Formats: sequence, C-alpha cells, structure tokens
Amino acid sequence: MIVTWVAIAACVGCFLLINRSLSPIDKAVELGALLPLRVKRGEYWRLLAAGFLHIQPLHLLMNMYALYSYGSLERAFGPALFGTILLLSIIGGNVLSAFLGSEDAITLGISGGLYGLLAAYMVLLYKLGMLQQPGVQSSLLRVLIVNLVINLFPNVSRQGHAGGFLTGFAIAMLVL
Repeated sequence: MIVTWVAIAACVGCFLLINRSLSPIDKAVELGALLPLRVKRGEYWRLLAAGFLHIQPLHLLMNMYALYSYGSLERAFGPALFGTILLLSIIGGNVLSAFLGSEDAITLGISGGLYGLLAAYMVLLYKLGMLQQPGVQSSLLRVLIVNLVINLFPNVSRQGHAGGFLTGFAIAMLVL
C-alpha cells in the first residue's frame, strides 16, 4: 500500500505545516488551497495541491480513515492504477468545484480522490459480477448512504465529490 501511505503522509505533513502557522487558512492558501478565481487565472497546480490540504482535525481523520480503508484497492488495481485514479479524481473533482462551485469558496481535502476510488471499486464489483451478491449490495448500500449524508452537511464540496466520482468511474470503465 505504498501509494496509500505516501498520500496519508503527504496529507498529515501538510496538516501539521498548516496548523503550525498563526493563520492556518492563509497557510493553506499559500500551499495550494483551491480558489476558483486563481485557478481561472492560470494557477492550475491548485487543482491537485488542494487535495492534500486539510485544516480541521476531524476532516483529516475522516479522510485518512477512508483513504486507509480504500488502500486494499491498491492491491487489486496495482499501485500505478490506484495512484492514477486517486490523483486524477482529485483533479477532476477540483475542476468541477472550481468551475461550478462558489467563486469565493476555499476548497481543500482529498475527498474527490476518495469518491473516485469508490466509483472505481463499484466498476470493479460490476465487472467481476459481484453486484448481484446480497452481502456486497448491503455493504455498498451502507457506504453510499453514508456518503450521501456527508453531502448534506454545510461546507462540503458536492461538486468536488461528484467530479471525483465521475472521474474515477470514467477511468475504471476505460481500464478495468
């Protein structure tokens, strides 16, 4: 799970760096938080960098738990494909967030990548013919309900989640 551990280390390292600052939000912006106007002015590097930034401890813990849980997919997909899905889903989610979200929103977190991994997992289950199994259906339904509920909370980038999911789905459909 090398890609999983590297991504976790990057997120935790950025979190510590941000929260050592007197102004965590300013530090997050400096490190690459997604600001739609800056992206539209050519700061495209933010589309990826923002995925590794977290300010709130609960946000970091929830995302790192989910990333670790999806780490088993790294064995199924291989590190290269797993990493590609994760990174491109972060970018895909942030593209949708930057161009369809609020102009003045500051967006950060790896959840677009996590939604991409969820979509790829669903495609894998479908292609393996496992979606017909009641246990798989029940487990997947619980995960989907939790993720739908998360999207009802304020300050959640629904566009980022949707963009990450669609990106992961498209990649998985092409390569699995």
